[in-house]
Amino acid sequence: MKLQGSAITTSVVVLVLAFLAIHFAVSGWSAASITSGIDATGRSSLILFSIAFIASSVHRLWRSPLTTWTLQNRRWIGLSFAGSHFIHLALILAISIGFPEPFLSEQSMGKWLFGGLGYAFVLLMAVTSTNAAQRWMGMKSWKRLHLVGSYWLWAQFVLTYVQHTKEGPKGFYLPFLVFTLLLLVIRLVGHRAQKTSLAGTALS
Repeated sequence: MKLQGSAITTSVVVLVLAFLAIHFAVSGWSAASITSGIDATGRSSLILFSIAFIASSVHRLWRSPLTTWTLQNRRWIGLSFAGSHFIHLALILAISIGFPEPFLSEQSMGKWLFGGLGYAFVLLMAVTSTNAAQRWMGMKSWKRLHLVGSYWLWAQFVLTYVQHTKEGPKGFYLPFLVFTLLLLVIRLVGHRAQKTSLAGTALS
């Protein structure tokens, strides 16, 4: 894998913006086209979040050049997710301002609060994704922030796809929901494998 470090984040953000530019050039600027852009960036955010969320677990379970590269570049993949998700937010703000109804009336206060806190975690996790931030916060506090933030965002994706699956089309959204739930299983299995390995090392 030749793509490394900040080049990953730059490439992802450019690709997302290029896709949206083509999308709006073809579809025009309307509530429907913005909604499609919101859905697309939501899925790109899910994919990028997923890679970062399970990178260490997948590497423990299936060691390969690809999983090693993913683990080594997890920080930049996480920042790529932040970039995609803030583009997602920009589109939400665009439809809220330009085409407020029926979009705003369909959003509950709980959804705004839950999603707003999710974006607060994305911002905090992004700005602390440096070695300097780790030293300033202390590794224990840094790990706590990123652990709580990652599980909050995972829960947000789950609830989002639960709602999408209910609203339909079920056949399209159900696989995304199942995929998101499987992320937790992979992460927990990977952590269990790590504990088993450490226990075996201690006893040997």
